[in-house]
Amino acid sequence: MVARRPEPETGSEEAKRIFTEIYRNRSWGADGASGIGSTRARAADFLEPLVAAVRRLEIALLLDAPCGDFAWAAPLADAVDRYVGVDIVDELIQRNQSEFASDRRSFLSCDILHDRLPRCDAVLCRDCLVHFRQADVWRALASFKRTGAGILIATTFTRRAVNEDIPTGGWGPLNLQAPPFSFPEPFQVVDERCLHTGGIYADKVLGFWRLQELPGPFAVE
Repeated sequence: MVARRPEPETGSEEAKRIFTEIYRNRSWGADGASGIGSTRARAADFLEPLVAAVRRLEIALLLDAPCGDFAWAAPLADAVDRYVGVDIVDELIQRNQSEFASDRRSFLSCDILHDRLPRCDAVLCRDCLVHFRQADVWRALASFKRTGAGILIATTFTRRAVNEDIPTGGWGPLNLQAPPFSFPEPFQVVDERCLHTGGIYADKVLGFWRLQELPGPFAVE
């Protein structure tokens, strides 16, 4: 049975406008096109265990949704047979494709809320759902499920009891195990060791879930 998703959702043109403006204005910080959370320095705290986990799970085709500016992800891309990065910001994808594409890496302009995403073995969704209203989180999860991926790797804040709804393009720490999402315990976590700002984000991890087993109002065609 397919349950009804919450409304309203963000339209495709509106989503593209929101995130393109954020990219152009460097609204998430000047330390890279995708913000301070996506720099090489920040990733150095968790990249090695993330790469090890992806290799251990024998993930062959990884979908990075969204890939942002690809500032930190090259070692992760090199750990799989095929890496596909998608993002809604066209000019960012054009730059990534020009600078970083290879026979094992490709980059596509995609709206993860509305476009059909490529088939893959696993979806990495780091630091994305925290920028979506709850209706859009459900829509993104449904989109990921349609890829046929076995695994979702996503940002979650494990000690937050309440998920406050936000406008898409904003930011709020999201605990995917808390209502309304109520995911089960992840079968694996990678601690991001996010200890800056007095440790207020120390519960930030990348959780690994079996995507097809997740609960929720997914609308899957």
